[in-house]
Amino acid sequence: MLEVTNVKVKYRVGEGVIEALRGVSLRVNEPLLVTVSGPSGSGKTTLLKAIAGRVNYDGSIKVMNLEVKYNMDAVRKLVLYLPVGEVLIDELTIDETMRLASMSSNVNDAHVDDILEWLSLSRLRNRRVFELSTGERRRVELAIALAKAPRLMLIDEPTIGLDEGNARIIGEVLRSMSRQGRLILAATHDPVLMGYSDLNFKMRDGLILTR
Repeated sequence: MLEVTNVKVKYRVGEGVIEALRGVSLRVNEPLLVTVSGPSGSGKTTLLKAIAGRVNYDGSIKVMNLEVKYNMDAVRKLVLYLPVGEVLIDELTIDETMRLASMSSNVNDAHVDDILEWLSLSRLRNRRVFELSTGERRRVELAIALAKAPRLMLIDEPTIGLDEGNARIIGEVLRSMSRQGRLILAATHDPVLMGYSDLNFKMRDGLILTR
């Protein structure tokens, strides 16, 4: 499903060059919840962006046997990248937010209702985004992701700002989503979320150290 081989990413900063990824390789061949852990600046977010085709890279990244940099249109239909603080429109209700997301995904109302029910958002559907807690907002972001039905989900710090109880809810949701046939790759430094993962890759200084 995902094969990353000797991937390198460099950023030019002023007159210097930062090596954000220094030859990263990993392979995941089945739908699992996979975490990539490590301190800030270790390369976790850059790795997600490279897999999503958001940054230029050297090496090879294949999603469903498609080389990302040569098949962007096809890859965009398979991959969803959810950055930290996915932009939600504060004045919209959850219901309006989901209808808007489903318009671009050809998802019917019944499926939207199922998603909201599964994520325990049905009772909040008429609440506006600005009224939601951090944990509720995170669940809305995951609901949008589900409506778009990707095969590979790339999620940056899904439990950031959450207490342990809400982090466990997100961990359970992500693991359940992976059991439905999706590969989920989440960048995190949260040990609670790592406890729900099937695999964890540790990163430091742009390299994967262990699995």
